[in-house]
Amino acid sequence: MGWGSLATALWWDFSWTAVFVSVLAGGITCLPNLYLTSVVLHRGLCHRAIIYPRWLQLGVICWLWLTVCVTPLTWVAAHLHHHSKSDTAEDPHAPNVKGFWHVTLLTWYYVPLWMSSNLSLANKLYLKHLRHEKLLHILNHPRVAGANFYGQMILSLLLGPLAIAFWCSRIVPYMVFSGYFNAASHSVGARIYDNLGTDARGFRQTLIGYILGGESLGHNYHHAHPGSAAVRPSGFDPGFWFATRVLRGRPRFT
Repeated sequence: MGWGSLATALWWDFSWTAVFVSVLAGGITCLPNLYLTSVVLHRGLCHRAIIYPRWLQLGVICWLWLTVCVTPLTWVAAHLHHHSKSDTAEDPHAPNVKGFWHVTLLTWYYVPLWMSSNLSLANKLYLKHLRHEKLLHILNHPRVAGANFYGQMILSLLLGPLAIAFWCSRIVPYMVFSGYFNAASHSVGARIYDNLGTDARGFRQTLIGYILGGESLGHNYHHAHPGSAAVRPSGFDPGFWFATRVLRGRPRFT
């Protein structure tokens, strides 16, 4: 089969059923990736609240880098800076500064933008414990990260509608859910402790909290106790369950 015939097959000889299956396959990866971000990248690598075997932690980080293009050190530094400067102009994704929907839809843009402008600050204040993690620094290098993201995008465009559907449905929901969490968890809900995070309240917010690995169920509590492996002082935390029962992580304390 020549290149012309292959291009025709990829771009024109497909069914909408196959496109739907591609969208479904991409979307299926969203929920576990949100959970893995919560329990390994956030609670493990960032706050060191849960300890995992090194192979598992690095494997999850590489998986997230490949499937949703998360740059690990950028994520960690921006999140820790968010804790330090919550809801101020220095917060990488403050909804009261940038706007609720800007944060929901553009967190994926604001976080690397903050990192590129504050690299020395990030290395000095937030990434000391990861300075010897060579693999993470390689994955986080702008050229490597850019090659990963744009390479996947270009390859999907070349491979046609099925690949485009799979790529978009794998990444876009993850970006939107992550951005919505950053916006809603500092805008709506309950504030039990004296900080700017909010705990989800009501059916819709609670349901989204379960989709997000429990993150928004106790975000106010998390800002009060960032070193805790659980984000709720009482009540079920699906992320903590996933981390300890499925991944067999060992919490430092809850």
